[in-house]
Amino acid sequence: MSLRTDAAELSDELIALRRELHQIPEIGLHLPRTQEKVLAALDGLPMEVTSGKSLTSVVGVLRGGAPGPVVLLRGGDMDALPVTERSGVDFTSRHEGSMHACGHDLHTAGLVGAARLLSAPTGRNWLAMSFSCSSPEKRATTALDT
Repeated sequence: MSLRTDAAELSDELIALRRELHQIPEIGLHLPRTQEKVLAALDGLPMEVTSGKSLTSVVGVLRGGAPGPVVLLRGGDMDALPVTERSGVDFTSRHEGSMHACGHDLHTAGLVGAARLLSAPTGRNWLAMSFSCSSPEKRATTALDT
């Protein structure tokens, strides 16, 4: 299988995850439902997954079997904005006064997709990856509060 084929096979699952995240926007630094969805989506992957204790964050590390460079995939901001959604889509925010108007739901689902694709057995043992989902405020202090 090719990476493109594997990605296409994940498409429906990632669209569903993005829509689930879109319906449960959380504002600020406490994002327990979002973190729960991300942890569930990463469950079972051969990654070291850690979540923040006092800050809501998720960090996943995929270690290759050979020494070499590390690839950092970042951009999975998980927080929402204090905006009332009036889009009318069937996956509209369930939380009045907050929505993912900035695409963070898409960023997070995209990183989950990357984690799934890159953790699949490929016969290559060279990749080390750090996967991080956190808000800008969290990154200003620490990516993971352990």
